[in-house]
Amino acid sequence: MMVRLRELFEPALLLRVALLLGLQTSLLLTFMVDWKVPPVLAAGFLATMLLLDNPLWAVGAMLSARLLSTGTLSFFTIGKISIGMFEPVLLLALVALALRAAFSREPLWRPWPWKAVMLAIVGWRFLGLFWCTKFSDGAKEIITFGVIFATASVILAFVRTWDHVKMCLWWWIGACVTIGMLAIFGDALGLTSFAAQWKAAESGGRETGLGQQPNWFAMNLSFVVPATAAFALIQKRGWMRYALLLATLFVFLAMMTSGSRGGAGSVVIAGGVVAMAQPLLRKWFARFAVAGGAAFAVAALANLGDIGKGFNRISGGVTFLFQRDIRGANWSACMGMFRESYGLGIGPGGYVENLQKYSDWLYNSVYRYPHGIVWGEIAHTGVVGVLLLGAFIVVVARMAFQTVRDTRGTEAEGLAWAMPAAMFGYFCWSFVEFSIDEKPFWEWLALYTALHLAARRAKESGTPLPAWSFKL
Repeated sequence: MMVRLRELFEPALLLRVALLLGLQTSLLLTFMVDWKVPPVLAAGFLATMLLLDNPLWAVGAMLSARLLSTGTLSFFTIGKISIGMFEPVLLLALVALALRAAFSREPLWRPWPWKAVMLAIVGWRFLGLFWCTKFSDGAKEIITFGVIFATASVILAFVRTWDHVKMCLWWWIGACVTIGMLAIFGDALGLTSFAAQWKAAESGGRETGLGQQPNWFAMNLSFVVPATAAFALIQKRGWMRYALLLATLFVFLAMMTSGSRGGAGSVVIAGGVVAMAQPLLRKWFARFAVAGGAAFAVAALANLGDIGKGFNRISGGVTFLFQRDIRGANWSACMGMFRESYGLGIGPGGYVENLQKYSDWLYNSVYRYPHGIVWGEIAHTGVVGVLLLGAFIVVVARMAFQTVRDTRGTEAEGLAWAMPAAMFGYFCWSFVEFSIDEKPFWEWLALYTALHLAARRAKESGTPLPAWSFKL
């Protein structure tokens, strides 16, 4: 009995008892403030422990939360930063994965191809805080890039093999199918009440889908459409292959219900890029493009027939676009900000405040954003920002070409084409919509980078990814 009493007063045991009593006291105090806080904290603790043992679940949950988060699901705001579903899941994932990395001594800050140029982009924005119009908006933009780096670091730290990439893709597809079901069947089943938003869209309003603007709703879904079709072709079970093909059509249909031209155009462009994976088609397409381009150039220069009239209509339309159209007016404002800052850019944030000098109507409307990534960079970051953006595009393109080479003849070859094809479609439409920190582009890029690094390691180690040949 005396031995047991002495053991009670050992420093290690006393520390545990003190921590337990402190935890219980804290939970009791929070219960007195708000009864919902202790259950939430307990659920968060259990979720962290679960994710600690299953790091890929943490990554998958983070990706799903990123896709499912909408403006209507924000719980509260900190300044102009909305806190919704994604932020708590990201925090839980970061805590669990940081603990996992500490216990297993795995580095979270791994190198990846576009990290250096991305750091340069953020660094230039950080310098822009010294001359930006509104510091709070600029700081918000820096915080947003911090979240991008956090999510990319988590994905690239734990998605390290081809099997890991496939598992994360299942999470992504599942989240998009869920979004499509909510958008199409939610009202009919009484689960949601988005019908009023769709009616607002039909009348010219902009809120649709899961509380998102149509282009954003469509782009959230568009990334996975070509990849799901490519993923279906490598499935060994027939029922799984056809289920994924059905999921491809379903997500595409859900995306198209938004009426977004950007979403539709991006998928069409991505499909064309994926088609280029076929060498014979690529060969004849290149020849047709050269011959057709030469014939069109001759006809245009000679002002033959309707082609010359078409050019005149286009040139007149461009003038009208910049004078009257919402996008054109914003682009003119971007160029004005570029000129007035002598090519330096106005710094991060502050676009709305500067816009009033160029168009009071735009300033008081809901259309007061640059309507295009390049235009936003011209206005905010100037010459340096545009050059850094160009460098980023070159680095990602080189990474994609290398991945295609490394995966040739393997199961991953279809995704090596389909995933960057989706990003290319997004990039093409980004000249008239979106901003550089838009979701979920960066998560998709990080997942593709994980595929690239897995293919690189497999190639360099002499153990290539599983071979694949097309079978119906």
